[in-house]
Amino acid sequence: MLESLLKKYWGYDSFRPLQRDIIVSVMQGEDTLALLPTGGGKSICFQLPAIAKDGVCFVFSPLIALMKDQVDNLTKRGISATALHSGMSSREIEAEMQNTLNGKYKLVYLSPERAATKLFRSYLINIPVSFLVVDEAHCISQWGHQFRPEYLKLGELREIVPDASFIAVTATATEAVEKDIIKYLKYTKEYQSYKKSFSRDNLSYLVLQDHNKLRRITTILSKIKGTSIVYANTRRKCEEIAKNLQSEGLSAMYYHGGLENERRATIQQDWIQNRTRVVVCTNAFGMGIDKPDVRAVIHYERPESPEAYYQEAGRAGRDGLAAYCVLLADHLGASEQWTNFPTVQQLEHILQCLYNHHQVAFTAGKGVTYRFNIVAFAENFSLGVWQVINSLGVLHSMGFVKLNEQIVQMSRAKFIVEQGELYAYQVKNRVQDMFIKLLLRSYGGMFDHYVPLHFGELAKRQRCSIGDVKREINKLHTDGIIDFIEGHEGNSLTYLEARPTQVTFDKKQYLTLRDREEYRKEYILGYESRTVLCRENYLLKYFGEEKIETCGKCDLCRLAKKSVLDSRALSSIIDKIQALTVDKNLELAAIVSSFGTFEEKQIITVIKWLLENQYLIKTNQLYTWKVSQA
Repeated sequence: MLESLLKKYWGYDSFRPLQRDIIVSVMQGEDTLALLPTGGGKSICFQLPAIAKDGVCFVFSPLIALMKDQVDNLTKRGISATALHSGMSSREIEAEMQNTLNGKYKLVYLSPERAATKLFRSYLINIPVSFLVVDEAHCISQWGHQFRPEYLKLGELREIVPDASFIAVTATATEAVEKDIIKYLKYTKEYQSYKKSFSRDNLSYLVLQDHNKLRRITTILSKIKGTSIVYANTRRKCEEIAKNLQSEGLSAMYYHGGLENERRATIQQDWIQNRTRVVVCTNAFGMGIDKPDVRAVIHYERPESPEAYYQEAGRAGRDGLAAYCVLLADHLGASEQWTNFPTVQQLEHILQCLYNHHQVAFTAGKGVTYRFNIVAFAENFSLGVWQVINSLGVLHSMGFVKLNEQIVQMSRAKFIVEQGELYAYQVKNRVQDMFIKLLLRSYGGMFDHYVPLHFGELAKRQRCSIGDVKREINKLHTDGIIDFIEGHEGNSLTYLEARPTQVTFDKKQYLTLRDREEYRKEYILGYESRTVLCRENYLLKYFGEEKIETCGKCDLCRLAKKSVLDSRALSSIIDKIQALTVDKNLELAAIVSSFGTFEEKQIITVIKWLLENQYLIKTNQLYTWKVSQA
């Protein structure tokens, strides 16, 4: 039966390694922990048994974009699914919960924050639940302690649905993260654990130094054919890189949270269908997108953590063919967002600025949400944008405020009358009759749920202005025929507690958060360092996987192979060249002659690599080490 469902909905003849074992465990009602590498087919491990089992599967997911992508993919396959997120009104959410209660959906995606609400829990009591899923389960540890404490409360749902099992799936889990998942989801000793090596044999990890990163990206893309992703940390940089690639004749588009929803969807679809070769994007792009033929993932800047890098780089080569993961090193300084972890004094200052910004009175504000423009706030109080963003994350984890995910939400509408009543209204209102028919032809399911309205498309079909369309929509809303929810975009900020008369921080909690963040930063800096013996092995070690054999494919392994040196000998040569040439100008002969135990061609091979990657500078036949300005 399992293979037939796999073929029917996904078109595959057989399961990938461990998929079937995990699915069988889920089917048997076992608490299950699935640790699979990126591209390992994690989603099928819970989506397929959700179809096969009676009841509703609830999936707790970290990002709105990820939920939407997953639901869209399931809907295209003929699987009934929906998503509940902060971009929806309370009326929409309650309507979808009622639909779920009535058996309309097999899978319901929602955030941990939504799971904590009284509304959700009141419905959950009466819904037949097949099992519960925590997608990207590493967020329990990574974000639960830091940005989103609601992750730590998911285990409480066992009290409401005691017979439902928990399935946790992730591609990035250290030993400490595994322990957190087991602890906070309240797994028993009998839980089932499935873990596949995080190693991806078809991926080559490369770290390249170049003061002209834009030129280097163009060079890489000229050598590596096929679709690619370029990650940058800011919207401005995404746009700059994309425009530069376009000027070089490459098919490239930029993608970030500041674009309208329709625009982002179009860019994503053009890329998936190979109409656009390169997407230059922030980390908002890619989660939940399973495009198998990505040949290169390039990071313009250093990612925020090893988890982030593994997830993003791992979107390359999911078809099993050779692909490249390239990090352009920040040897001239840290990335823009890499501010120091905020001090207690900085946190206190920013929190007071927030209270003043929203005019929150003492002992007031708990649970209140305000529109929030980060850039405007930072400028108003003479603060750095990244300093504000990083501080907000810490303030969230410490229970003061919550920065809600940026939302670009289209206007939506739903018929709130029965079809008979609607017909009677059409007979009496000939002017609106034509527009109602247009809505019925354009959108299916308007009697069951809220549908996004494309004003421009409706205006085109009706041969009128967008203003005319909006007036017709408002008329139907006023007459009680539809429920209309106007679209909006931007961030919002919620105060989790009332404004205290005196702000105090839990010192132990603060130090724990700081130490975790500093460790992640140090580790990704270590990955970038040329003293690493093998890039892949270094990444795997972070996730608790020790490998003796090197990958043979990363830039350092290739250099070792080319120079006929083992990794440790190579590292010692580089260290000695650095010691010889720091603050000195030496001729090639002087450098080579200082090595007595290695062949001349081996030393020259290493020197060429150091020149290519701009560790060494050659001026008038003299070599000197390029000192970092970081």
